[in-house]
Formats: sequence, C-alpha cells, structure tokens
Amino acid sequence: MSADTRPERVVIKIGTSSLISAGLPDPVKLIALADAVARLRADGRQPVVVASGAIAVGDARLARAGCLPTAAARQVSAAVGQGLLFDAFRQALDERGLVAAQILLTPPDLTGADHRESAYAVLDAALDAGLVPVVNENDAVMVRNNDVLAALVAAVLRAGRLVLLTDVPGVYDSDPRTRPSARLIPEIKVMTPDVERSAGASGDGPGTGGMAAKLCAAWIGTMAGVTTVIAGADTPDGVVRAMAGENVGTVVHPRILSSVPDPATLWAALSELPSGRLLCGPDALRVLAEGRPLTSAHVRSVTGLFPAGSVVDVVAGEGVVARGRVLLGHDLCASANDAVLIHPTRYISLLEP
Repeated sequence: MSADTRPERVVIKIGTSSLISAGLPDPVKLIALADAVARLRADGRQPVVVASGAIAVGDARLARAGCLPTAAARQVSAAVGQGLLFDAFRQALDERGLVAAQILLTPPDLTGADHRESAYAVLDAALDAGLVPVVNENDAVMVRNNDVLAALVAAVLRAGRLVLLTDVPGVYDSDPRTRPSARLIPEIKVMTPDVERSAGASGDGPGTGGMAAKLCAAWIGTMAGVTTVIAGADTPDGVVRAMAGENVGTVVHPRILSSVPDPATLWAALSELPSGRLLCGPDALRVLAEGRPLTSAHVRSVTGLFPAGSVVDVVAGEGVVARGRVLLGHDLCASANDAVLIHPTRYISLLEP
C-alpha cells in the first residue's frame, strides 16, 4: 500500500496522571480512550496508542507484594507494570472487536540505522493488518520520555496527527500554576522559543513540569510535518474532535520545510529544552544555511551553565536561528580553538526555508 493511498495515521499519547489512579488503569479513563480508538478505526483511520503508566502500575504491584527493589527500582517497576498495563488495553480493545499489539521501543530503536527500518516495519505491518499498536517506552531498558517517543513514532510513520493527552487543557500564554489569569492558546502557527517562554519554559534551563516534555514533542512532530494537538485527557470526545479539526486544546501546525529532517537529528536536537545559548556572529548564518558544522570560532559568548551533550540554542542576528546538541560544555564553547561544537546531524536550523 503506497503512502498516498494509506489511511491517515494518528498517534495518541496519554500520560500517567491521565490514565492511572491508585496504581491501576482507571476504568473510566481507559474506556474513554478505547472508545476513541474504536471510533477512529470506524472512520477509516489507523490509530497508535502510546501509553505511560507502566512504572506507576509496577510500583503499586510491588508494594502490594512487599517487594521493594532498591537498585534500578524504576526499571524493575516498569518490567512488572508493562504487562499489566498492556493487558488492561488488550481487554478494553478486545471488547470493541479490536486486537492490540504490544510494541516496546526506545528512541534509539526509532533513530538508529540498525533498528529504525525494523521498528517501522512492525508498526506498519500491524496497522495494515488492522491491529492497534500499543506502544510504551521500554522502561525496563531505558527510562526516558513517552511524549518524545510518541513524536518519534509519529515522525517515522509520517502520521497525519499527534495528539498528546495530558492533565491540563492545553498550552497557556503563561504558567497557569502561578498565574490564575493565564489564557489557553488555541492555536500555535509555528513552534518557537517564544512559545516555550510563554508556556513557562525558560530558554536558559530545562523547563518546568510535564509541559516541557509536551513542547519537545511538539517541536519534533511539527518539524516532521505532523500536526500536533496538546489537550486535556478529560475533554469529552477530545481525540475524535481533534481529528475532526475542532477547537480542542492547543493545535500546533507543522513547519513547512523543503525536506523533513532525519529522526536521529530531530531526537538529538529537540528531545530536551535548551540549557543555554551560543551567541554567534553573522557568519554562523552562512554556516547553518550551508549545513556545515558550527565551531567555537563562530561563538562570541555563551549564556547558561551546561555540560557537554546538552541541547542549546544558537543565536545570531535577531534571534534563535538553530537548536542542537553540543560536544563541549559551556566553559569551552567560546574558548576552544575552532573546535566543532555541533555537527550538522545534531542541529536543526530554524531559519526560514
């Protein structure tokens, strides 16, 4: 089946707090999600569910059994909870005539050359066979971020829409936890660092709360051409309405690019909010436009304290022109002798195409 004739694919991610109550999948929330999946399938779409909650379910089960590991506790909890969480989805979907397929992944499975084709093949085959993939981060191996994982799944599958269900109604123009006057933003035409700051995430630090992860997922999804919706999990018929284009939560439109960046580059550059900034001269604009490495010779000064391997923003001219992962820490970025700071495969240019 060609990509042009294939049914529209949608990736639905639901967070732990929006699914788990008292250490178990909440029946009301699970039923609502299963109903939404069934309706999407009936409409001819191909939904993928990315579910958090395995660690919380495993924690509760281990506590009831009196087993409390001290080493690799979160990974052990995930190993216990993953099967229990999937079984809840399996039963709920089975009652609606749908067959669930459990697929455990980590970001390297979707970004590494050795695994990406295999991961795509199993997701693609499961969807075309009429199954509902239920994806979870393989937390027994790598505890990271299901929002980012969902965005990578959407990118690899070239999904039409990524829906991130959370415990808040969407993205606000300021942090609603500290400003009661904060207003919901119904539409974001393009992701920018200004959007992050207005949502309470700083350009000079890792951000706050679960919204930081949602914004990272929105960056990845929209850079891959996927419309991304951040909405409250308790919104009545939220997923179905979001797919119908109704005003639900916050919709983030894709950035129009001449070519979609490789998933490995998206993950390297956008899976975290920036920890600092590299303030560069105008020659950096030419380097980025030509897709060449950014070196310390282009950097005039540095803001923020960050170690090697951190995500940073590159500032030149009027504002942020790229985001990427640096090879050196803040103390060496401006002083090393023309050392490579960010390889082209590890930064995303934000210059207008």
